[in-house]
Amino acid sequence: MQKVSMWVFGLCACLLASAGTAQEAWTVQLTSKQAKAHAEQAGRKAVTAFAISPDGAWGRSHGFQDADQAAKRAMSFCQGELRPRKRDCILFEVAGKRVTPQIVQTRKVSAVYQPLNGRKAAFVFGRAALDFRGNKDGAMAQLATAPTQPSALAQDNKLRAGLTNRTIMTTQAKGFGLWLGDVYAEHLVSTNNGVLVVGFDSWAVTAQGLLCMFNGFWDSGKPVGTKCVLLNSIGNGLVDLSWDGSPNASRKGQLIAGDARFSAAK
Repeated sequence: MQKVSMWVFGLCACLLASAGTAQEAWTVQLTSKQAKAHAEQAGRKAVTAFAISPDGAWGRSHGFQDADQAAKRAMSFCQGELRPRKRDCILFEVAGKRVTPQIVQTRKVSAVYQPLNGRKAAFVFGRAALDFRGNKDGAMAQLATAPTQPSALAQDNKLRAGLTNRTIMTTQAKGFGLWLGDVYAEHLVSTNNGVLVVGFDSWAVTAQGLLCMFNGFWDSGKPVGTKCVLLNSIGNGLVDLSWDGSPNASRKGQLIAGDARFSAAK
């Protein structure tokens, strides 16, 4: 199972009024609060990253073993602090090295997505074009075998390719999401205190529409085991699905064309 040895620390966003065109040159310079946050990043273990906006927002991460993941998390936290018509974030530093030139072109954002807002996710990432119709009786028969590992299911490679690196999530402002990576999967649930996450080390999907995620653990380390959903249909980016515990209760969702686990801006 993929392990993350840290969680990102807090952000501060000091959003100042900005004027100018949607695209404009910016001579990169940290604000006093960005500089203070950047200085606090020094000496952190493993791979770090720092992202900034010309209008004052910033985000940082540390403890990663992978530079891409550290950068993505820092950008996510920075963009999550933006507002429409503010200038977008850029990566300032990764693994202790500055990665941005002295002068960059900036753009104003029109929308900001924060997990797990399904309405904003569809606007920022777009919905994926995938057509699929499941076989509920067949999927239920497969579920009845109580699969505990991917090899227990006859995986449909075409359907898997259409779901990989995308997010199945509800359409409302708060709900749940299923992130399906190349190997790893996550089940995310919105709560009043933030987003709860269950990580799974693998997943599989069949031609009948049974999607199972295996060897799951909460962030606390508490095991979850296998979690399955029945994909009844997918069309025009909209998903009809049922959870394994209530297969006859249909739920409406959407297939987001991107990784909706993190904040983003458009």
